[in-house]
Amino acid sequence: MAIKINDIPPEGLTVTLADKLDLFDEGTADTPFTAQVTVKAEGAGIFHVNGTVEATASLECSRCLKRFTFPIKEAAMDFDLVPEGARKLSAEHELGRSELDTEFYRGGEIEPKEFIREQLLLTIPMVPVHSPDCKGLCPVCGGDRNERDCDCRTELPEGAASPFAALKTIIKPEKE
Repeated sequence: MAIKINDIPPEGLTVTLADKLDLFDEGTADTPFTAQVTVKAEGAGIFHVNGTVEATASLECSRCLKRFTFPIKEAAMDFDLVPEGARKLSAEHELGRSELDTEFYRGGEIEPKEFIREQLLLTIPMVPVHSPDCKGLCPVCGGDRNERDCDCRTELPEGAASPFAALKTIIKPEKE
């Protein structure tokens, strides 16, 4: 649902959205979300956006590769929307704090799904795990250690030289 700029009154416009989006560009809109978004004109084509969004994302555990649902509760949105190309900056321009919270729009419409998707991506952990106790996959056989223990050895047999032992002769520890 696009918001037409001409439809935003001076006191602002609040919309409630409920839809699905393609969070990871996989070609499937499988992440349901609800959002409460307020857009208020600041002048010169600049708008201030604030609100909250909730969603349920389907993620892959970074340890065992199983899919799990990750609830996102009340992710906050608070930024300015500026027309694309409105600010001409030199290559050496250092961004100020207020410029870091800026999004851009094109034409006479604002597409909330674009910035909602970005806000959801910012709330997802960089290394998602389905449980803090996840044991992950065995590096030798690839079996899921959460389902069964394997007899694979990940330590060197007693008395075996480490493949990194040669580095000890090259790198000398600094003396204090």
